[in-house]
Amino acid sequence: MEGKREIKERLCSKKVLLLLDDADDASQLDALVQKHEWFGKGSKIIISTRDRGILNVDETYELTGMNFDHSLKLFSRHAFRRDYPLDQYISHSERAVNMCNGLPLALEVIGSLLSGKSEEEWDATLKELEESPQENVRKKLMISIEALNENQRKIFLDVACFFIGYDKRIVIHLWESCKLLPHQSLGILQQRSLIKIRDDNQLWMHDWLRDIGRTFIEEGSGMKPENQQWVWTHEQALDVLEKMQSGGGFHGIGSIEALCLELPELSRYSLMKEFLGSLLNLRFLRMDVKFINGCKLCETIDSMKNIWRSNFLGNGEFFLNLLGPLVLPKSRLILPELRWLSWNNMPSHFELSHISMRKLVILDISRSKLEETWHGWSHIKLAENLKVLNLSRCKLNKTLDLPSHKKLEQLILEGCESLVEIDSSIGHLKNLVFLNLKDCKRLQKLPDEMGALESLMELLLDSTAIKEIHECGRMKNLKILSLVKCKSLNIFSFIGCPTSVAKLSLVNNHFNSLIELDLSRTKIRVLPYSIPYMKKLKVLKLCNCPLIQLPCAIGINIGKLPILRKLVLEGSEIPAMPQLPESLITLTIDTSSIRGMPDLSNLLNLRNLKLHVSFEHPSKLEEDPSSWGIGRLRMLEVLDLICPDIGTLSFDLVLLSELKELHIQCRNLQCLPMLPTNLSYLCIWFCNRIKATSDISNLKALSSLKICFCKELAEIEGLEGLENLRTLFLDSLPLAKLSDLTSLKKLKEISLMSCTELVEIPECPELLEILEIVYCVKLQKWPDPSSFKNLKFSRF
Repeated sequence: MEGKREIKERLCSKKVLLLLDDADDASQLDALVQKHEWFGKGSKIIISTRDRGILNVDETYELTGMNFDHSLKLFSRHAFRRDYPLDQYISHSERAVNMCNGLPLALEVIGSLLSGKSEEEWDATLKELEESPQENVRKKLMISIEALNENQRKIFLDVACFFIGYDKRIVIHLWESCKLLPHQSLGILQQRSLIKIRDDNQLWMHDWLRDIGRTFIEEGSGMKPENQQWVWTHEQALDVLEKMQSGGGFHGIGSIEALCLELPELSRYSLMKEFLGSLLNLRFLRMDVKFINGCKLCETIDSMKNIWRSNFLGNGEFFLNLLGPLVLPKSRLILPELRWLSWNNMPSHFELSHISMRKLVILDISRSKLEETWHGWSHIKLAENLKVLNLSRCKLNKTLDLPSHKKLEQLILEGCESLVEIDSSIGHLKNLVFLNLKDCKRLQKLPDEMGALESLMELLLDSTAIKEIHECGRMKNLKILSLVKCKSLNIFSFIGCPTSVAKLSLVNNHFNSLIELDLSRTKIRVLPYSIPYMKKLKVLKLCNCPLIQLPCAIGINIGKLPILRKLVLEGSEIPAMPQLPESLITLTIDTSSIRGMPDLSNLLNLRNLKLHVSFEHPSKLEEDPSSWGIGRLRMLEVLDLICPDIGTLSFDLVLLSELKELHIQCRNLQCLPMLPTNLSYLCIWFCNRIKATSDISNLKALSSLKICFCKELAEIEGLEGLENLRTLFLDSLPLAKLSDLTSLKKLKEISLMSCTELVEIPECPELLEILEIVYCVKLQKWPDPSSFKNLKFSRF
C-alpha cells in the first residue's frame, strides 16, 4: 500500500510514459497502474502480455505474424547470413518460411538449424518439420533441441531451468568442471539462436524456448520428476520427496543433477538425510525449508543441534532450512559431485562438514550473518577447486586467510558494510581476475599485497571509504578499475612516485592492459600525467569531478592514445580542451562552464557526439561555428547539441551524409541551416529565437520530427515534402496553420500539444493511427476522426 501511495503522490501531476513488458500477473498491474488518476494528463501506459485475461485497459493491439517477405529476410539472415536465400535453396527456404507462420522466434531458430547444411539435410529436416501439425510451432522448435549433442543439450537445459539472467562468466565454471566444453557449446547455441548472451554477459533465452526445454525434460522422464535430471520447481521436488517417503524408497533419484527445493515444514520429512545422501550425481543445489507454525527461531535452533541452514529471502519472507538430524559417518560425505551450492542468509549455527567440498567450484553464502570467527570457514578451506566465492552482505570485519583457495578467480564482497580490513593473504590468489568491494562503506585502505594480483582484470571499489590506493601498478592485466563515489579518495599512487592530497598519480605504472578507467563522482582534482601512456585504454569517464586542470601531458599527448574509443566529461567545470585522439567514436562533453570549444575537426571516426555546454565567456563566440570542425565529421551518426550561447550553426552540417539523429536545444539560435538528407530523427527544443525553419523538404528519409517550446517559430517550411515521415510531434509553438499533410502517406502519428495560435488543421493521411490535439485553444477546424480507417487512438 505504501508503494501505491507513493506512485500516486509523485506521478499524479506528471505526464509519464510507462512500459510494462511481459506482464503475466494481474497483481503486477494492480500494484503499478491501478487507476488512471495516478498519472497526469497525457500519460501513456503500454503493457505487453501473452495473457489477455489480466488486462483491463482502454485499447488493445494484437501483434500479428510477419508477412512473407519480411519472414524470408529474417530467415535468410540466420540460414545464409544475408538478406535473401542462395539460388539453389529458394524453394527450400519458402517451404521453411511457410511453416513458421510469421513467428520471428521460429524463423530464427529453424533458419539457424539449417545454416550450413547440405540440400539433402535440408530435405530431411524440412520433412520432419512438416510432419508436425501446422499450428504446433513448439513441436517444430523441439527438433532444434533434439539436434544438439549431449554437451550442448545439457547446457541448454541448465539455462532453461536455472540460469536465465545469470552471469555467463560465473556459470561457465560449473560447465567447465563437468567437462561440457562450454565455450564451444555456447557458440553453437548462440549460432542456432537457442540462447543469447547480452552485452553485460547475462544469459538470456526466449520464454517459449525455456518452456520447450522444460517440456523436453518432462516428456523424456515419462512425466515423473524422480526420473528427471533437472528438478527446477519446488512442487516437483516435494513430489519426489513425498513419494520416496511414502514407501517408494530413494532408488532411482540418483539421476537428479540440479535441484531447487523448498520444504513447507521439517516435521513431515524425516528422511531428509537419506534423500540428500541418495543424490550421488547432484551438480547444483538451491534449498529452502519454510519456517512456519509460529515457531521462534531461537527455540528451534536450541532444539536442533544439526540444523543445516536458514535463509532470509530478499523479498522479506522468512525461511528456515532445516534438514533434520543429519547424522552420517565422518567417512561418508554427501553430495560427492556437487559443483555449485547456493546458500543465502546462513546463520553461524550451521555446519557444512557433512557436504563434500572436493569438486565445489561455486559457493554463494551471501546475505549471511557470518563473522570471521564462524567455525564453517575451516571446512570451506577444503574446497581446493573453488573458482567463485560470494560473501556479499555478510557481517565480516576482516576477510579470511585465503591461501588455500589458489584457484579462486572471483571474490565478491559487495555490501559487507562491517568490513574494515582485507587480509594480506589475498596476495596469494594468483588466479584472481575479479574482485568486487563495492559498497564496503567502512573499508578505508587496501593491503600492499594486492599489488601481487597480476591476473586481476576487474577491480570494483565504488562507494567505499578508500583514501589511498598504492601498488596497483603491478596489476599488469587490470582492464577495469571503477572508483565511482569514492568520496574519500585523495591519493592514487605507486612506489617511488610523489603523491599529494587530492591528486591521482599513475606515474611509472604498468597499466598496459587497462581498457576502462572510471573516476566519476570522486574528489580527484588533477588527472594523472601518465594517462597518455595507457596504450590500451578505450574508455575514460570523468563525471562530476572537481577538475581544476587537465595535465599538460594530456594536452600534448592524449592524441597518442591509439585506441581510445569513448571519452565522457560530464557535470564538471572543464578547462580548455586539447586536441583529442582521432580514434574516438563516442564523445560526451556536458558542462556548465567551458573556456572554449575544442577543435573537433580531426575526429574523423566519431559516430556519436553529445555537446551540452555553456561557455565561460559567451561574448567571444561570434566566430564562425565552422571552426569547431563538426562539418568534417563525415562518419557522425548522432549529434546531440545543447548550447544556449550560440546564435548560429555551422552551414556545413549539410555535409554530414551519415547523420541519422539530430537533437538541437539552443535558446539563442536564430536560424536553422540546411540539414543532411539522410536524417531519420530531428528534435528541436527550446530554440526561442527561431522564427522559421529552413526548407526541410529535402529530408526524404526523416521518419520522426519533434519541435517543442520554440516561442517564435511560426512556420515549418517544407513539412509537406517529408514523404517518409511517420511521427509528427509539435508542442508549445505559435503556429497559426499547418501545411497540407495529405501527401505524407506514411504518417502514422500526429500530436499537437499547446499550439495556442493554431486555428485550422488540414486534412491528414487516411492511414493515420494516432491523433492527439490537446490545449490548442483557438482551434476551429480539424479532421473528422471517423475518416481514418486505421485510427487506434485519438484524444482531443
